[in-house]
Amino acid sequence: MGLACRLSALGLLVLRVLLVCTQSQDQESVFAIVGEDFTFSPKVNGTITEITWIKRKDKVAEWESGVVSPKYYFSFENRATLETSSGNFTIKKLSAGDAAEYEAQVLPDGDGPLQYTKFVLEVLAPPPPSVLNCSVTNGQIRISCAIQFSKDVRYSWYSNDRKIDANSPVLELEENADPSGEVLCVREVSKTKINSSISLSVCIPESNKSISRGRDGLIAIFVILLLLFMVTLFVLWKRGLLSSILRRVPTKHSAVYKPEEQHLTDDNRFPEESGQKEDPEYENSRDFEVAADQSEEKKNSEETVSTSQADLSCNPENPEEEKNSRLNQ
Repeated sequence: MGLACRLSALGLLVLRVLLVCTQSQDQESVFAIVGEDFTFSPKVNGTITEITWIKRKDKVAEWESGVVSPKYYFSFENRATLETSSGNFTIKKLSAGDAAEYEAQVLPDGDGPLQYTKFVLEVLAPPPPSVLNCSVTNGQIRISCAIQFSKDVRYSWYSNDRKIDANSPVLELEENADPSGEVLCVREVSKTKINSSISLSVCIPESNKSISRGRDGLIAIFVILLLLFMVTLFVLWKRGLLSSILRRVPTKHSAVYKPEEQHLTDDNRFPEESGQKEDPEYENSRDFEVAADQSEEKKNSEETVSTSQADLSCNPENPEEEKNSRLNQ
């Protein structure tokens, strides 16, 4: 009987070891950069009643149901956080000595077995800083932002604070880009970002700069001339000279100047057309001329009658009329 009990106990132990080995198959390799905060997230089924975090073979944090706060060990007491609901374990401000194998042992509620999750943390030095390089090829500006790093690097580009849709270590721009512009490259590794910028004036050839400066100079001269012209018009307007100048300028709808018509108007022959009032002296002179004309016409009429009578008196063919004429005289 004693042997049978021992064999039964040994079988249960072997079964439990096999179960534990089955549960500890989950392992994940992760990395972070020195100085970053990193969070381990274990796989948990059910509600956590007990959890223990181990670094290599040393216990670094633990918590069980009914205890208010987790307990931390060694240097993790002041720079680690354990979330009891999810089991997440966060290390703040990583150092090179934090690189190791970590394991989470979670006991769920009920009669479930322990759940194991392993992580292999690699802590890397920050990527080396580098200067952006640019060149002009086939009418395009090529700006290189590539760095050599053992892990994947994500690239982001910005031009004058505007993001460019490009996830590449090389950015291509047109050669006629604004030389006063600036390009920013952001390299992102894990949670670490490295920013580098370059002015396009370094990339654009000197000939293009001269053309751009010449164009800017012409624009400046045009603006100055336009301002001087506007100032001149304002001064003339203030002095009242602008309106007189505009009145002297003929337009396509204005009447053509004729000296004869002006002479007639100045001589007051047609004052009603010129819109001027007649002079009283001029009206008296006109009355005198009209009276003289009427007297002259009357005199001419009398002379005509006398001539007619003389002609009748000399006419021998009308003796009766001559007789009547003499009686009348």
